[in-house]
Amino acid sequence: MSNYPMPSYNPQWSQQPAVPAPVKPKQVGWAFQLILAAAVLQLISVAFGIVNFSSGTFRQTMSDTIAKQKLPAGTNATDMVSIGIATAIGVAIAVAVVAVVLYVIIGLFINKGAGWARITGLVLAVVSLTQLANMSMPAGIFTILQVLAGIAAIILCFIQPGSRYFADTKAYKLANKGR
Repeated sequence: MSNYPMPSYNPQWSQQPAVPAPVKPKQVGWAFQLILAAAVLQLISVAFGIVNFSSGTFRQTMSDTIAKQKLPAGTNATDMVSIGIATAIGVAIAVAVVAVVLYVIIGLFINKGAGWARITGLVLAVVSLTQLANMSMPAGIFTILQVLAGIAAIILCFIQPGSRYFADTKAYKLANKGR
């Protein structure tokens, strides 16, 4: 026989008190609502963008830009404008769908206290500041509100009691990992 003790079952371990689940503070609930509001504002902003892309002013601007290019003879500028508008609308819709899905996913996980969602939301809030560079009115107002709602939501997650909630949720998950 070996000199090592035999492993044994310790029934007292299962009798240890469970760590209580953290209580979600109001600020985290507000952050969740602000993130969903930012998703709605994204949709409104894109709707205005599509209207702008479909306008005669945008069509004329594109036509003027294409006319300034040294295109080969026989190139149909009207077709290029139509393709450009269709591409702009398609890209706007695709970006909007991805953005709304990200807003909803991050919002749901922030509501659950997931620290990675809070960090990802922070990165995306900083990246969303780039939207302020290419604004056109009246859609620009919705873009400003969208960016502000996202930033306010993330700030609520990083100040007390929000930050404590994320730390307590992490501790709770680690403490109950083996249960």
